[in-house]
Amino acid sequence: MFFLGSIPTEIGYLTKLESLELARNWIIGTIPIILDNLSNLQDINLLYNRLTGSIPSILGNCNNLQSIYLDNNRLRGTVPTEIGKLNSLVEFTVFRNHLTGTMPDELCSLSYTNGGALVSVRADFEEVECACCNYCCVDGVGCS
Repeated sequence: MFFLGSIPTEIGYLTKLESLELARNWIIGTIPIILDNLSNLQDINLLYNRLTGSIPSILGNCNNLQSIYLDNNRLRGTVPTEIGKLNSLVEFTVFRNHLTGTMPDELCSLSYTNGGALVSVRADFEEVECACCNYCCVDGVGCS
């Protein structure tokens, strides 16, 4: 059974939610900015959907986030610098989207090689310049 539709804004009322697992559905629309109400949120898994729009900068306010999986959607724009405020972030994957620009230095500074917790960063090499990516996709190869 698949979930079909958009992520309801009412999800912002689930203030004790720790994991948002909606991968491999038919979710359309944008990532709701109300997610910043979820102060206990540790994991966001929205991969393999039909999400559009940009990655909301307010995700940088979700201080407990440890993993963000947004790959295989239709997201556009750049990775917001605010993601670099997530000191507990361990994994960040955004490949197979339509993102452009450069992976923010603020995010790369969270890397375990810099004393941070960030272990895995995955992005499309042709579209996003990424000095800290340890998994880079080229023409959709080597990124799964």
